[in-house]
Amino acid sequence: MRAAVWNARAALLYSLGGWTMLGAMLHYNSSSSGGAESGGGPENESDPQENQATHKEVFTRETPLGFKVTTVITYKDVQPPITRLLRRMTSFFDSNDSPPSEN
Repeated sequence: MRAAVWNARAALLYSLGGWTMLGAMLHYNSSSSGGAESGGGPENESDPQENQATHKEVFTRETPLGFKVTTVITYKDVQPPITRLLRRMTSFFDSNDSPPSEN
Protein backbone atom coordinates (compact mmCIF):
# COMPACT_ATOMS: atom_id res chain seq x y z
CA MET A 1 0.00 0.00 0.00
CA ARG A 2 2.85 2.39 0.84
CA ALA A 3 4.48 1.67 -2.51
CA ALA A 4 1.27 2.58 -4.37
CA VAL A 5 0.99 5.90 -2.48
CA TRP A 6 4.66 6.67 -3.12
CA ASN A 7 4.24 5.79 -6.79
CA ALA A 8 1.21 8.10 -7.12
CA ARG A 9 3.05 10.99 -5.46
CA ALA A 10 6.11 10.51 -7.66
CA ALA A 11 3.96 10.38 -10.80
CA LEU A 12 2.15 13.57 -9.77
CA LEU A 13 5.41 15.39 -9.08
CA TYR A 14 6.95 14.18 -12.35
CA SER A 15 3.93 15.22 -14.43
CA LEU A 16 3.73 18.62 -12.71
CA GLY A 17 7.38 19.31 -13.53
CA GLY A 18 6.99 18.17 -17.12
CA TRP A 19 3.90 20.28 -17.78
CA THR A 20 5.53 23.29 -16.11
CA MET A 21 8.60 23.01 -18.35
CA LEU A 22 6.47 22.52 -21.45
CA GLY A 23 4.31 25.53 -20.59
CA ALA A 24 7.35 27.70 -19.90
CA MET A 25 8.94 26.77 -23.22
CA LEU A 26 5.71 27.44 -25.12
CA HIS A 27 5.34 30.79 -23.40
CA TYR A 28 8.95 31.69 -24.14
CA ASN A 29 8.66 30.69 -27.80
CA SER A 30 5.41 32.58 -28.28
CA SER A 31 6.74 35.73 -26.61
CA SER A 32 10.03 35.68 -28.56
CA SER A 33 8.35 35.03 -31.92
CA GLY A 34 5.77 37.76 -31.31
CA GLY A 35 8.50 40.36 -30.86
CA ALA A 36 10.24 39.29 -34.04
CA GLU A 37 7.04 39.61 -36.10
CA SER A 38 6.31 43.09 -34.82
CA GLY A 39 9.67 44.34 -36.07
CA GLY A 40 11.61 44.01 -32.85
CA GLY A 41 10.27 46.10 -30.03
CA PRO A 42 12.38 48.00 -27.52
CA GLU A 43 12.77 44.91 -25.37
CA ASN A 44 14.52 43.07 -28.22
CA GLU A 45 16.92 45.93 -28.97
CA SER A 46 18.56 45.71 -25.55
CA ASP A 47 18.59 41.91 -25.44
CA PRO A 48 22.21 40.74 -25.91
CA GLN A 49 20.99 37.34 -27.14
CA GLU A 50 19.22 38.94 -30.11
CA ASN A 51 22.09 41.27 -31.09
CA GLN A 52 24.95 38.82 -31.52
CA ALA A 53 27.72 39.61 -33.98
CA THR A 54 29.34 37.05 -36.21
CA HIS A 55 33.06 36.37 -36.29
CA LYS A 56 34.67 35.52 -39.62
CA GLU A 57 38.04 33.92 -40.27
CA VAL A 58 39.48 33.90 -43.79
CA PHE A 59 42.22 31.44 -44.75
CA THR A 60 43.96 31.64 -48.11
CA ARG A 61 46.50 29.12 -49.37
CA GLU A 62 48.07 28.36 -52.68
CA THR A 63 48.18 24.85 -54.08
CA PRO A 64 51.24 23.43 -55.87
CA LEU A 65 49.44 23.90 -59.21
CA GLY A 66 49.07 27.66 -58.66
CA PHE A 67 45.43 27.76 -57.59
CA LYS A 68 44.41 29.93 -54.66
CA VAL A 69 41.98 28.36 -52.21
CA THR A 70 40.11 30.71 -49.91
CA THR A 71 38.22 29.32 -46.94
CA VAL A 72 35.82 31.54 -45.00
CA ILE A 73 34.65 30.28 -41.62
CA THR A 74 31.82 32.20 -39.97
CA TYR A 75 31.21 31.73 -36.24
CA LYS A 76 28.04 32.78 -34.49
CA ASP A 77 27.40 32.24 -30.81
CA VAL A 78 24.13 30.34 -30.88
CA GLN A 79 22.75 29.19 -27.57
CA PRO A 80 20.12 26.52 -27.12
CA PRO A 81 16.64 27.83 -26.28
CA ILE A 82 16.75 26.29 -22.80
CA THR A 83 19.92 28.25 -21.97
CA ARG A 84 18.32 31.50 -23.12
CA LEU A 85 15.22 30.66 -21.07
CA LEU A 86 17.26 29.94 -17.93
CA ARG A 87 19.32 33.13 -18.35
CA ARG A 88 16.17 35.17 -18.82
CA MET A 89 14.63 33.60 -15.71
CA THR A 90 17.74 34.28 -13.62
CA SER A 91 17.85 37.88 -14.86
CA PHE A 92 14.61 38.53 -12.95
CA PHE A 93 16.41 37.73 -9.70
CA ASP A 94 19.67 39.53 -10.58
CA SER A 95 19.94 42.93 -8.87
CA ASN A 96 22.29 44.63 -11.36
CA ASP A 97 21.44 45.69 -14.92
CA SER A 98 24.44 44.09 -16.59
CA PRO A 99 23.92 41.08 -18.88
CA PRO A 100 24.65 37.65 -17.41
CA SER A 101 28.21 36.38 -17.70
CA GLU A 102 29.16 33.97 -20.45
CA ASN A 103 30.75 31.47 -18.03
